[in-house]
Amino acid sequence: MASESRKTTKTIGLRLTPIEHKLVLDAATSVGLGPSTFAREAILARASAPVSPRRRKRDGLRIQVGNWTGEANRLGNDLNQLAKHASQGGRVDAGALNALQAEIRALHEAVLTVAGSSG
Repeated sequence: MASESRKTTKTIGLRLTPIEHKLVLDAATSVGLGPSTFAREAILARASAPVSPRRRKRDGLRIQVGNWTGEANRLGNDLNQLAKHASQGGRVDAGALNALQAEIRALHEAVLTVAGSSG
């Protein structure tokens, strides 16, 4: 989500050799940035332009939480559809309900496994 005070709407293309590309990726990773943010900040610094504050790159756990949130949302939508169908007098397939229940358990186990290993 872009800030209201800073809208980045213009792009500049950049071609790199495979070696240059790897060097940029490694340098960006070493300071916890994505390659685009790293390149943007380097270009602006070279142009003596102010560099606006940035968000930190999401670490592995934050990425996992984002993935789990999306998965939980999808499962919730599936459950909502089954409940709506049932409330309208439809028959809910037991296999679909069991599959949804298994997916919810798997998601729960994945979260518990990571939470247990990080605590």
